[in-house]
Amino acid sequence: MSIRNRLLFWLLSGLTVLGACFVLADYLIDRALLADIYDDQMSQIASAIPVHFSGSDLETSGPALKYDGDDSILQIWDQNGKLSYSSHPAIVLPRFSTLGFSETKWRGSEWKLFIRKTDRNLIQVAQSLTGRRNIAIEHALRSLIPLLIFLLIMALLIHWSVGTGLQSLTRLSQELAKRTPDKLGRLATQDQPAEIRPLTHALDTLLQRLGVALEGQKKFIADASHELRTPLATLQIQTQLVEQSLGSGRETRALADLKAGVKRTSHLVEQLLMVSRLESAGIHDPHIPLQLHEIAREVTIDLIPYACTRKINLGVEQLDAGLIMGSEHHLHILLRNLIDNAVRYTPSGGQVDVTIRARQDEILLEIEDSGPGIPPAERERVFDRFYRCLVPQATGSGLGLAIVKQVAELHQAEVQLGQARRLSGLKASVIFKRAA
Repeated sequence: MSIRNRLLFWLLSGLTVLGACFVLADYLIDRALLADIYDDQMSQIASAIPVHFSGSDLETSGPALKYDGDDSILQIWDQNGKLSYSSHPAIVLPRFSTLGFSETKWRGSEWKLFIRKTDRNLIQVAQSLTGRRNIAIEHALRSLIPLLIFLLIMALLIHWSVGTGLQSLTRLSQELAKRTPDKLGRLATQDQPAEIRPLTHALDTLLQRLGVALEGQKKFIADASHELRTPLATLQIQTQLVEQSLGSGRETRALADLKAGVKRTSHLVEQLLMVSRLESAGIHDPHIPLQLHEIAREVTIDLIPYACTRKINLGVEQLDAGLIMGSEHHLHILLRNLIDNAVRYTPSGGQVDVTIRARQDEILLEIEDSGPGIPPAERERVFDRFYRCLVPQATGSGLGLAIVKQVAELHQAEVQLGQARRLSGLKASVIFKRAA
């Protein structure tokens, strides 16, 4: 059901209920007023009869009255209990004895009575309560017709007003329909109601974020295309060299170069896919309490064979226990990239140490190596994608530290690069907030 139909339904339902309450209130008020009026009328009729009323007074009386449902019936009995007068002879009520006002049932009908007693007569005035109710109902039903006309007019006005009020939403939807990935400008806010402006501002903010994300995606695709072009061209050349070296005795060397090229390209593609996954689903990954030292131990053990192939002494110096809130998968990625970078850039025969220190409110992760380090002027730039330091060992993809920074931001952690005092190489530090 549309918003317009819902508003019409609830507004008209409310008006209908109010109309029914109005008719009911009108009936109750009319009934109470008529009761007072008829009671006064009955007492006045009884009081108008002379004290010394006698049968001779009836000689000049007119013809019998025609009875209506709300008529008062006057009956007079003499001292002997004989009915000497009845205003409606067709309706003969029995003689009652309760003086003043009273109510009684006679032959299935309810009657209101007023009895006055004089020295010679008993004067009884009666009126049907059913007749009173019928009169009140007739009065209430007469007000129902103008009420229905009022409801019809209000329905038309509400339909027009709701349609006019929803035009701003229609214009907003048309504005959104005009937006394309290349055109995500701000939405028009002219002549918009105050209730719609917060929605428009929220949509503008969303479109702005979407524009930033699309620009970042375009830049990432452009950079990835540029970075993949070189290794793919290298693989093609190395494949041709393998073909040319067949039968010349240089097959082993050519195949080794080809394998190294395939490995570098695979590493680059893997890093690119990792960046893409972090950007698309990283913020939705649930964070749970984790022991960082256990993850560090697992990653270090996994990378020891890789470090041995490069003749690097990879080990742990200190692993303090401490809980942090995070994603186990992403923390594995962070540690693997930090340790992989340290091993990759450390010369053969060097050393890489992993340290975790628990503080009062923080957990400090440190990766130290004996490599050449990073000049202070470049320590901020290495977090940019595809940026490589100009050192002889720089064979990476240029994405490792960018991924580390992205994972750290998802965990509200801080990444710092500095000089390793003990090993004289690079020290990469990640400061996590300790879980409560």
